[in-house]
Amino acid sequence: MKRALSYMVLWSILTLLVGNVQADQTGILSFSSFDRSPDLYLIDSTGKNLRKLTTDHINKKTPTWSSDGRFFAYQSNDDGDPDIYVMDVRNKTSRQLTNHPDRDLSPAWSPNGKWIAFISDRAGDLDIYRVDVDGANLRRLTKWGENKYPAWSPDSQWIAFISSRNEKKSLSVMNADGNKLRQLGDASFKWGGCTWSPDGTQIGFSAWDPEVEGINIFIIDADGKNTRHLTREEPRDLGFDPKVPLAYRPAWSPDGNCIAYILEYLRLPKPEGPEKDRKIIFPLVPRDGVICITNAVDGGRGKPLRITEELSSDLSPVWVPEGFFPVSPQPQLLPTQWGKLKK
Repeated sequence: MKRALSYMVLWSILTLLVGNVQADQTGILSFSSFDRSPDLYLIDSTGKNLRKLTTDHINKKTPTWSSDGRFFAYQSNDDGDPDIYVMDVRNKTSRQLTNHPDRDLSPAWSPNGKWIAFISDRAGDLDIYRVDVDGANLRRLTKWGENKYPAWSPDSQWIAFISSRNEKKSLSVMNADGNKLRQLGDASFKWGGCTWSPDGTQIGFSAWDPEVEGINIFIIDADGKNTRHLTREEPRDLGFDPKVPLAYRPAWSPDGNCIAYILEYLRLPKPEGPEKDRKIIFPLVPRDGVICITNAVDGGRGKPLRITEELSSDLSPVWVPEGFFPVSPQPQLLPTQWGKLKK
């Protein structure tokens, strides 16, 4: 009886903290930080109610949630090199999912809860691997070129990813076994991640935008047709130091209404080689991004909402499953003061 009463009290507190967000807004985003604290941060889709989810001492990057919200996987260098870990949010315990001297990065939890996809250079190039959530049945899914940013379809039958082959970066799709590989659209410059719509009919991705110069978010139908703009972030003309936009790491909200992404402005590197063979080079780890949210229902009409100020962090916004709140400890509410968070 006492335990049941305690759960009721905890649930009441959490409802007061986040009930309005769940009822009136799109949802909650999580992100990790490069700064001193190794914890995850939560913020609602309006940029309010910044919270810290205290876990343990391990620095966590690129978190990905189980569909029930009880666990999240992440990459960490806690063992000396990047590996994949899984944390139980309820009891704050972590277990190491991969243990290899080469890099294991960017986990992605399948919606059916069975697998975690990740990228690794253990075979030379960066390839996508799949492993059961208990660490069994490791399987290499790609075997040619550089492959990054795996994103599961809602039915867990397909994986979209960015593939670099013959110096061309394209959006590709394969099934969960690594078969039936196909390229979506042309092989124009794709860069920083992809995301499926909740109904599985569309994929959002980052790509070089020849119309405005820079990286923007686009949407394409899952059959590879009907590519269109979602964002139109413009370059900043600062005269002596013009900067181009980088909109990347898109994340489609669970209700399908919007897409979160990271926005940065960087000076365009000097092109290499002749203009016709122009090679665009961007930094591997941008550091001063802003999490933005834009409408995904009517083609991104309206002004995107910036929900964080400039923050040196591994933002990688990820939507938190609704199931997170009943099983999780109470997050620590923080004032939304990004300057203090950066210290």
